[in-house]
Amino acid sequence: MSVVNGILVIARVRIHDFDLPVVTDYYFDVKERLDSVEGSHGLSVWRDEVDREAFLVIYEYEDVDAAERGLAAVTEVRALAETQAADFRPADVQRVQVKRYTGERLSATVRTAYLSMSHRIADPGYSPELLDEIERIFDELQYLPGCLGSVYGANDALEEEVIGIVTWRSREAFEASIPRSIKTYDISVYSRFY
Repeated sequence: MSVVNGILVIARVRIHDFDLPVVTDYYFDVKERLDSVEGSHGLSVWRDEVDREAFLVIYEYEDVDAAERGLAAVTEVRALAETQAADFRPADVQRVQVKRYTGERLSATVRTAYLSMSHRIADPGYSPELLDEIERIFDELQYLPGCLGSVYGANDALEEEVIGIVTWRSREAFEASIPRSIKTYDISVYSRFY
C-alpha cells in the first residue's frame, strides 16, 4: 500500500511506571472515540527503548479536517497528563503533513513491532531537498528484511522540520538497517506499547 498525504499527530509524553495503567485506560477510551470519526485511521502508543518514561502517542488521519474532528473527539476524554498521579507535564504535540506512507499503517502493526524515528531540521528553504533525501532512503529500507512500513513528512507549522518513521518486525531488524560505515543522524527507537 502506498498512500500519499494524510496527517499524523504525534504527542510526546512522559509517564512514570506508577501511571502505566492510565495509559491503558486512555488508549481504549480514545480508540473508542476515534472509531466513529470519519477519516481517522487509528492511534498507537510507543515506548522509548532508552528512556522508559518517554512515550509517543501517534494519531493517524486522512486529512486536516479529519484531524480536527479527531481532536474534538479526543477532548471529550480526560487528557493523559491530567490523569497521572506521579508527574504532570503537558505533551509536546506536532502535526505532520504526510508526504508518503508505505506498507502497514502505524496503528496496524503487530504489538511486538518496533518504531525508529528521525527528526531532522533542514536549512531554511531546503525542506524539499530533505524530503527527497528521506524518500530515497525509505525507498531502499522497504526492501530490508523485517521492515513493516514507513511514513514521513514535514511539520505543518515549520516545513523545515521533517519527521521520518519506519516500523520493524524486531529490534534486530532495525539494528541491521543502520549502516556501519556512515555516520547517521539521531534515530530514536520505540517498542509498541498499544
